[in-house]
Amino acid sequence: MDANYYLDIRVLESSDDTDLKLGHIRNQIYTVLHGAFRKLPAHYALAVEMSDKLKNKQEYFEKKHDRPAKPNFDILRVFAEKQDDLDQLIEAIKGHWKIRDYTVLGTAIAVPTAKISGWKSYRRFRIPTKNAERTQLSEKKEPLRDRRLKTAKDMPYFKVLSQSTGQGFTVTIDIQESEHAGQGLPDSYGLARQESPFALPVF
Repeated sequence: MDANYYLDIRVLESSDDTDLKLGHIRNQIYTVLHGAFRKLPAHYALAVEMSDKLKNKQEYFEKKHDRPAKPNFDILRVFAEKQDDLDQLIEAIKGHWKIRDYTVLGTAIAVPTAKISGWKSYRRFRIPTKNAERTQLSEKKEPLRDRRLKTAKDMPYFKVLSQSTGQGFTVTIDIQESEHAGQGLPDSYGLARQESPFALPVF
């Protein structure tokens, strides 16, 4: 994928409702985005970032408690090949009340190629169901599902409500350093697939 343009969507935590913390609102915003991604498959790629405000909050927590903070982010950065694609995405989501009330919706901006410092691949980290991996054990007799659940604790994630079945599920994101962009295409979650890898610019 040619990630030529990007759009930042910053999620705002509610200050007056204890039930609407950052993670909860972020999940709802991503559900809106996922619905828009599905209408134009393979057009949008997703990266997750932390604002300076959240970085400072994380650093304060780690210093105070002397332990790493849980994975967190408040910026959904959407990449596309063409500016028109991002403009179309903005038109599709800007009227949604969750986008209006709980985000700062940016504009489509050209990727600053001179400032690119590396590449990262954002992939869906799949966790098998209990039934699917019941018989596949490691040398330590630990099911693959259990091992993957432990690994996923250190990864960012979304909790999404399926629009077709109404059931909830988790989209865990595995972020990997990459040497180049690659030519793969994103799935309907905006993420890279093992059979179609690609990476997004870091700047």
